[in-house]
Amino acid sequence: MTTVNGTHTFNSLPLPMSCFHTKRMCILLLGLLLIPTTLTSAFNFQPTSQSNKKATTLPKLDPQNPERYIPPSTYSSTKLYPPTDTLVRAGPLPFLIRLVQSDKYEQAVLKYMYDSKTSDLKNAQGNMDWFFKAPDVWVEQKMLEQQGKREVYDYGKDPEPLRLVLSLVWASCVAGLGGRVAWQLIHGNRNLF
Repeated sequence: MTTVNGTHTFNSLPLPMSCFHTKRMCILLLGLLLIPTTLTSAFNFQPTSQSNKKATTLPKLDPQNPERYIPPSTYSSTKLYPPTDTLVRAGPLPFLIRLVQSDKYEQAVLKYMYDSKTSDLKNAQGNMDWFFKAPDVWVEQKMLEQQGKREVYDYGKDPEPLRLVLSLVWASCVAGLGGRVAWQLIHGNRNLF
């Protein structure tokens, strides 16, 4: 920055002296506007509706039966994703558990939400789908995630479209082969293929 005839130049651009006063005022006003937001984020001030919202979205233990969980006030069984999504995401075993033992399934989802302190219903449901699919693999994954040896996997994310297409192709091949075998057996043919 150099001064020529009372005008400051910055990288060969002339700037009048009043420009610096305007910039100082803008910086001062910006600083004054940022102080309240900085203080509220530093001391974690939150409106009461948000802090109460988080508290009411977690399930609670049932005082009469400590093995059961009381769903939060915002919970309804219609907010769970449909059983067909369970079938696509995790396979037939969690799908059957969800259809035949729906109370066990919902209590497992609520227990996961309570234990992990998460209000994300989709994530809790995805975790329980994978738990019912292969409990040993799911427990190993969670243990390695806690130790920092594996990346945290989001079980609540939607499946990739390519996976859906491949699953449909595989299911149609298996159904076609099974249908062929059943047809041959019904008609008394010993040659199954």
